[in-house]
Amino acid sequence: MNRRLSRKMRLLKIAHGVVLMVACLVVIIPLAYLIINSIKLPREFLTIPPTILPTEVTFQHYQELIEDKKTVRYFQNSLTVAVWTTGITILTGTLAAYGLARMRLAAKILALVTFIFLFIRFYPRVTTVIPFFLVMRQFDLLDTVWAIIIGQLGITIPFVTWLMLVVFQDLPSEIEEAAIVDGASVWQRFWRVVLPIVMPSVSAAAILTAFLSWNEFLIASSVARRKASVLSIAVASFVSDKGIQWGPMAAMSVVMIVPMIVFALFAQKYLIRGITFGAVKG
Repeated sequence: MNRRLSRKMRLLKIAHGVVLMVACLVVIIPLAYLIINSIKLPREFLTIPPTILPTEVTFQHYQELIEDKKTVRYFQNSLTVAVWTTGITILTGTLAAYGLARMRLAAKILALVTFIFLFIRFYPRVTTVIPFFLVMRQFDLLDTVWAIIIGQLGITIPFVTWLMLVVFQDLPSEIEEAAIVDGASVWQRFWRVVLPIVMPSVSAAAILTAFLSWNEFLIASSVARRKASVLSIAVASFVSDKGIQWGPMAAMSVVMIVPMIVFALFAQKYLIRGITFGAVKG
């Protein structure tokens, strides 16, 4: 019996290893090919049959991006949008979720509110591009970073509110009841008692929001043309009616990806804590 159990455990470990290896390859191979394309000579993209590895390594595409002043502007705009979107989203979404969790709404009403949040998060965003463009034009906000930020807030705030609502609902009420006995107000209970406890989940929500904001393309492309262009628009700009500039596009994609990879490496422990928060209850 023990031999059969140990054999099953070994097979299970092997299966887990195979699945993990396949998942890693699915992620790593496209990224590696993107990096390879960024150091290829322009003529190698036209060879038949196509070459996977470059016959000669060149950093010409990166040099052109560094010398182009627009690259700095793209990066600054992307960073500004990500920081403001994340900050406003976390502040608004966390407060909204805490208020909903403590309002003691009926189960059906709370389920309806949750459904609305999820519906706003997952409905096709392309249907809102034209109305949003017209609204931003009416307020004279076209080609500004605030137009991009406002558009992204309509997506990120419902998502964070729904995410934090689940966290606040799972938080034991006895913690706040003790604070109420000590005479703490609503704001004092939230800032001094509740928030420090759920901070891992807040950090996870902030990380996910930053990723969504950094990679967003549809809203940015609809309201930003020149001054407020971000990195995602810059990557798409290499596709034109004259053809596709594969080398510069790959180099710009790498420039866009690297900051998020570095950010993810530093923030992964907070993301894991936030996702697993409340999974084990004592």
